[in-house]
Amino acid sequence: MSQIEQVSTQTPRQVAIQVLTNVLLQQGSLSTQLNRLQGQLAADQQALLKEFCFGVCRQYPKLNSIALSLLAHPFEEKDTDLYTILLLGLYQLSYMKTPDHAAVNESVEACRELNKDWATKLINAVLRRYQREEIEIIDNLKQMPSIEFNHPKWLVKRYKKHWSENFEQIIEASNAHPPMCIRVNLDRVSRETYQSTLSELGIETKIGRLSKASLYLTKAVSVNQLPGFEDGLCSVQDESAQLAGEILKPTMGERLLDACAAPGGKTGHLLECMSFSQSEKTSSQMADQKSSCQFPSLTAIELEEWRLEKIESNLERLGYSAELLCADASKVTAWWDNQVYDKILLDVPCSATGVIRRNPDIKLNRKPTDIEELTHIQKNILSEIWATLKPKGHLLYATCSLMPEENEQQIAAFLSEHVDAKEVALDHLNADLALNWGRDVSHGKQLFPTLNGNDGFYYCLLQKSA
Repeated sequence: MSQIEQVSTQTPRQVAIQVLTNVLLQQGSLSTQLNRLQGQLAADQQALLKEFCFGVCRQYPKLNSIALSLLAHPFEEKDTDLYTILLLGLYQLSYMKTPDHAAVNESVEACRELNKDWATKLINAVLRRYQREEIEIIDNLKQMPSIEFNHPKWLVKRYKKHWSENFEQIIEASNAHPPMCIRVNLDRVSRETYQSTLSELGIETKIGRLSKASLYLTKAVSVNQLPGFEDGLCSVQDESAQLAGEILKPTMGERLLDACAAPGGKTGHLLECMSFSQSEKTSSQMADQKSSCQFPSLTAIELEEWRLEKIESNLERLGYSAELLCADASKVTAWWDNQVYDKILLDVPCSATGVIRRNPDIKLNRKPTDIEELTHIQKNILSEIWATLKPKGHLLYATCSLMPEENEQQIAAFLSEHVDAKEVALDHLNADLALNWGRDVSHGKQLFPTLNGNDGFYYCLLQKSA
């Protein structure tokens, strides 16, 4: 069978069942599974696939509680695909405009397509019962955190414990669809000019309050509709993530390291900031220096080859170059050339609890034990990378987590063990940043996800003593 025939025989529901079943079985993240399997569909079918997959994951705590309340016995692991069909059916009945009879019939037919005809009566009965008794069923379950807050119970408890004042904001923003934010390449065009260009094309935007390069789109569009996207005039990047480049403020001639760099958004921004710092000089200086400094000194490290390829593709689009290394950042002796770095961006692996709305499968598969495992990984990477920083150099520690164990507590432990490290206050570091950004914590600043605004992020800037 040709590839074209294969594409034509698959439906968004069939591929969604594959994707979500793999996610439920913890065989990879939602983004990984979509990247691997969405090619089975034609381009015009992929939007529906993503609606199915992101929607079920975003509403999973609710859908899971409802499904379990309707089943006399949970499905066995070998029938996880049937549970996926049930979740998809409940999602269509609750959140999509699919006619009820169609949602039920399509779910029943999906069982037959899996050669599990024995389950058709069960799926039909459960969905029809929910269709008849939805209000009563939800009312009986409304006291459960999974229903009330649409988050796992353990995560609700953590948020209430650590951020009682911000709890409602965190929950509301984490359950919402994320806004589309772009980063204008200020080395090529001003934000105001690019905003006007978008407006002329009917793409309305608003200026972000944190990053001087940020624009929020009133309505999300395909990147193909963004003028100059393929030529590097802009990138899609959350505004919180854009702060990394603005805090570090790299300049041409400095030696930079971006550890744990994939997918390369911050890598590209660091290079944009470097070039922009050059272009702020006179035009004659800029012409001379751009020709002689075409390739700034930046090294980007990533553990997996396929993720490194994403960085390379991103930089190629932007028109910048960097040294790319496929390596474990914590195993310094395996990749470091013993030449110290002026500035380091260390965006460590984390629980990603600040970006749940962009990665809703976190609601399914993240566990409390993951936090402890991640803190060990973070501690190891931070301690090892510190050796590569030059005296008086700066290291920016970053996560997209809301967990103090991964953030301020991690930094407190590091400072207690490294007498050559000190924290640099972020408030007055960059006059272009609003002075009230983020929440001051014991070390660094914590950003919470906001409705129609930035994602949750944490930053702490460290300096090595002479």
